[in-house]
Amino acid sequence: MDYGRFLAEVQKQGCFASDREAAATVSGVLMAVAETLSQPQARELTRSLPPELHVFLRPAHEEPDPYFDAQLFLGWVVSTFDATGGRDKTAGGLDHYAHYSGDEAIRRCQCVFSVLKTLLDRQQQETLSDCLPDEVKSWFREA
Repeated sequence: MDYGRFLAEVQKQGCFASDREAAATVSGVLMAVAETLSQPQARELTRSLPPELHVFLRPAHEEPDPYFDAQLFLGWVVSTFDATGGRDKTAGGLDHYAHYSGDEAIRRCQCVFSVLKTLLDRQQQETLSDCLPDEVKSWFREA
């Protein structure tokens, strides 16, 4: 599968308005994935992916951050979409859009994971799954 088709599949599954939104989602998810992988694991994973995705899977460190959890993972994803809105004075000024941003980030992760899994063999899927934080692992398996 080439990069254009990969993005098109993510866009279709996520019902994203544009390929730009799909590309931002893919980059956020894959950069978060990179934080959970060692450099050798990342290199192995990129062998099955379009070359344009390799840049997002370059870990910043030789070994993964042992404290990188599901909340940090979602932080990478949430940063790629607008999840803010105006203040609602009747509810004490809470931002109602922010409440849903976690659910939306999980949904976006699963859209990318679903397409990603079509490119990976069973062993690669298991290896990747084992590297993910526990909660993220379940999103990956359910995708």
